[in-house]
Amino acid sequence: MSVNGRFVCYKPNATAKVNLICFPFAGGSASVFYPWAARLPAHIQLLAYQPPGRAQRMAEPACMSIQDYMDDIWQDIKSITDKPFILFGHSMGALLAYEVIKKLDVHKIYMPVKAVFSAAKSPWKNNRAKLISHLRDNDFINELKIKGGFPEQILNNKELMELCTPYIKSDYSIVEDYCSEKKYKLSVSSIVLSGMDDEISDNELAEWGDVFSQVPEIHSFPGGHFFINNDNVLDDIISLITKQPCE
Repeated sequence: MSVNGRFVCYKPNATAKVNLICFPFAGGSASVFYPWAARLPAHIQLLAYQPPGRAQRMAEPACMSIQDYMDDIWQDIKSITDKPFILFGHSMGALLAYEVIKKLDVHKIYMPVKAVFSAAKSPWKNNRAKLISHLRDNDFINELKIKGGFPEQILNNKELMELCTPYIKSDYSIVEDYCSEKKYKLSVSSIVLSGMDDEISDNELAEWGDVFSQVPEIHSFPGGHFFINNDNVLDDIISLITKQPCE
C-alpha cells in the first residue's frame, strides 16, 4: 500500500495506463475500496480518497461542507490525473466526483475518460435524503443500522462510535443540504449505477442525463443503497466501470 497525499493506493502499479479514482459514501473511508484493488484489470490502478478525520488522517478536522471537501481534494487531484483516469463515487462520493468534474472543466484541466455515479440522485435534486443528521447520537446510529453500509460490530462499539459519529453526522448533513446549480452540460462519458432495492426511482436515475452531453448508461444491481458491498456482484460492477473506452 502507498499513500499519495489524500489518496490511498492499495496495489501500486507503475505500468498502469489508467487511474481509477474513487470517492466513498458519507462516513466511509478509502478502505471501502480495498477489495477492489486485487480484482482490477492489470492496466488499471486504484486510488481511493481518504477523507480527513479517519484512518491515517484521524488527527485532521473533518470536512463541514462540500466546499471543504473540494478544497481538500483539489490539493492532490492534479497529481493523479497525469494519465487517463476514471472517476467513481458512491452516494456522497458521487456528488464529490461530480464537483471534481465541474472544477476540472472550469480550470481546463484533463477530464476523465469516464465518470461513474453510484447510488445518488442527480446533483440538483432537492430533498435527496432522509434528514437524520440532527438526531441524538443513539437515534442516529439506529438509523445507520437500518440503512446498512456499516458493519454491525462497528455500530455497536460505543467507544469507537464516540469517535466516528461526529464526522459521519457531518457527512450526512452535507448530503442532506446539497443541491448544485444546474448550469451546463459536461462532455464526459458517464455511467449511473443503482441498487434494485434502493429508494432512488428510475426517473431520478434518468435525471443524470441532464448533466452530460452524452446520455449516460444506467445499470441496476441486486441490493439496496450499499449494493457495492455485495461481493457477488463486485466483479460485474468492476467490469462495467473498466470496460471500453478505458481498455
